[in-house]
Amino acid sequence: MTLPLYYNWRNLFVRKLTTLLTVAVIAVVVAALIVLLSFGSGMKRSVGGSGHPANLLVLNAGATAESTSLIWPEDARLLVQTPGAAVGPDGQPLVSLEIVVQTDVRRLRDGSSANVAVRGVDDAALAVHDQVRIHGRIFRQGAREAMVGRAAQSLYRGLNIGDRIALGRSRSHEYEIVGVFEAAGSAFESEIWAPRTMIADSYQRRFDSSAVIRLLDPGRIDEAAAYVNGPAVRLKAASEPEYYSQLSDQSQQVVYLVLGLVIIMAAGAVFAVANTMYAAVDGRRREIAMLRTLGFSRVAIVAAFLIEAAMIATMACGLGIAASLPFSGMRRDFLSPVTHSVTGFEIVITPGICLAALVAAILVGIVGAAAPAARAARTPIVRALRRG
Repeated sequence: MTLPLYYNWRNLFVRKLTTLLTVAVIAVVVAALIVLLSFGSGMKRSVGGSGHPANLLVLNAGATAESTSLIWPEDARLLVQTPGAAVGPDGQPLVSLEIVVQTDVRRLRDGSSANVAVRGVDDAALAVHDQVRIHGRIFRQGAREAMVGRAAQSLYRGLNIGDRIALGRSRSHEYEIVGVFEAAGSAFESEIWAPRTMIADSYQRRFDSSAVIRLLDPGRIDEAAAYVNGPAVRLKAASEPEYYSQLSDQSQQVVYLVLGLVIIMAAGAVFAVANTMYAAVDGRRREIAMLRTLGFSRVAIVAAFLIEAAMIATMACGLGIAASLPFSGMRRDFLSPVTHSVTGFEIVITPGICLAALVAAILVGIVGAAAPAARAARTPIVRALRRG
């Protein structure tokens, strides 16, 4: 025989202050967890979802990212012989040589500094990165003109069409922004693109950072990578999605660190639940003894207290979700420890994240109530009735 749910619901409000304080503590944990999971999901979606499966990204053999890589012209010339490379309208292999550097811009929200990636590309880049969609127009090769990604434009100052941005080692070269591009929400949208030859001149670079080779068939990635990694070229190659997935995994270390703090907060919430339920047990000893006398089993008593804790946790989860919803849709950026540049992403609170938070909240409630519930079930009937 089990106790009716109304019994549990009524008892939640017998000690309103302790119940509300417990709800507040769990709600804070839930809100922090939801924002953290949304943050990690946004980073994964922006960085981990970048790249085309038929693109082979080539770096220097010792580099960990494009920003730390250099490819000399004599090595770059060997890449046109990569087996399986697609051919462009001009009859040449689709190989995009790219220079990746950084520049300092100011954030829209507070004027703080952000290190944004600048990518110097040729016309072949648009054929290789075919997810790019341009609003305005593309820059002209040989001109000091640039395009900016949609995410960069929404996060930083002075990146609208018609604005001018200072680039170069001494920021002495002004580039006019002539277009804004989208790239299916990928990390490219956090960058500034400009003509490769002009970026090379402005930053005094005589080498490229990377090369991206479009293949006819994604199934030939291993064959093409073997050629690039082999003795003929001696560079390092991987599929573009694999490269960005590795960057995403390394950036997720920040999420794991913050998750540790959330777990510590959750432990505090467990103790808050335990204190609330211990107080309920102490105040209801005679009531519990009477329930046992009426025939309710120890299992029913334990279940009643666990259900009460789950109700508290569910209310707290609802409050935590409501508190976190204003963050949904916000655009933020993070500084990658690998590329040393910022990547913009959007915080999106999904039903899956809310469900994970609900499960975590109920788990906190049940763990916190387990010991008090067991104590309630062991209440001596005769002694409790005499004390009442």
